[in-house]
Amino acid sequence: MKIMIISLLTLCLLAACSSTSNVQKKNINELDKLSDLLTKVRLQYNMPAMAAAVLTSSEIKEIGVSGVRQIYQKDKVQLDDRFHLGSNTKAITAHWAAALVESGQIEWETKLLEIFPHWEDDALNMYHDITLSDLLCHRAKIQPFMSAYDMVKIPNFGGDAVAKRRAFAKWLVQQNPAKVGNKEGYEYSNAGYSVATAMLEKASGIAWEDGVINEVLLPMGANAVIGWPTDASPDQPFGHHSVNPMDSNLRAVTRNNMYEIPELLDPAGDISLSIGDYSKFVQAHLQGVRGVDNHLKASTYDYIHYGREKYSMGWIRLEKEGVHISTHDGSAGTFYSSTAIYKEKDLAIIVFVNASNVNATKAVYTLRKRLLELYDK
Repeated sequence: MKIMIISLLTLCLLAACSSTSNVQKKNINELDKLSDLLTKVRLQYNMPAMAAAVLTSSEIKEIGVSGVRQIYQKDKVQLDDRFHLGSNTKAITAHWAAALVESGQIEWETKLLEIFPHWEDDALNMYHDITLSDLLCHRAKIQPFMSAYDMVKIPNFGGDAVAKRRAFAKWLVQQNPAKVGNKEGYEYSNAGYSVATAMLEKASGIAWEDGVINEVLLPMGANAVIGWPTDASPDQPFGHHSVNPMDSNLRAVTRNNMYEIPELLDPAGDISLSIGDYSKFVQAHLQGVRGVDNHLKASTYDYIHYGREKYSMGWIRLEKEGVHISTHDGSAGTFYSSTAIYKEKDLAIIVFVNASNVNATKAVYTLRKRLLELYDK
């Protein structure tokens, strides 16, 4: 996709609206690559803010942000600002599952009814043999719950978040199965991650919120919040939404004037992280698939990324020209995030935008393509 050409004078004026950081000392032309690209692509697609990182298993090569926290306002986005990950949260939930597997608290092939044997009379027969692996890889045929329309079907469950998720999981396995309507052999399901999480919480005695934050992200030096960035502080990027996803007109939204992701589905898509902190998580996975033990064993990373065909443990599995690619996108309708790990290239690219519409998707993929061209050496 053609990048809009901007004059040198314009780029100089725009420099005040972008921020970049570099781990290694580079000459000024190299330093400007990501900053300039972020600004060009952001303006081309009328995005409020974008963030990106390019990393290898040993270094963060480039990282930066450009734009404003809220459209039509002057509050500049900062490098440590958080963006909503949407469904890229699934890989973090799967990572927690992997840690529990390594510690012997559960196994990938543990069946739902081994954790909840008293559900046998309630669950439909076709769910009796589903496993943790099936749920994390979308092979359990749990209804997807992908839209606001689906959310209104959910009953009101009482208790704390753990109790609600457990009740939701029990209710889900009493519902008719989803139809697998694609040739890939799996049916993508946000709710399947809720059932998996109920298993993990029961096996470990730890709430998902504590598991992913205290046992996965904080040990990596990553500070996350559950929910949208503005839930934790008003001085964070707003999400932006088009009433019609094909419309380029954006409006800033908060949780108060946009549909809310039920906490029942948080494990599938409701974590916010800065580009730098999320890079730490992605880098750990890049190291792992290249054979390095770190927070998990390399053999565990191998199973997370390649244990199942097509979709494996929070990552879409691709192979192109001999390169294994683990990729995933995420959006809950107000932000858009995209991640790609290229195993044999020792490269990963992350792109965030604080908006979600057709132009946001174009902006993300335009930038990712250009960054791959620049850094795939």
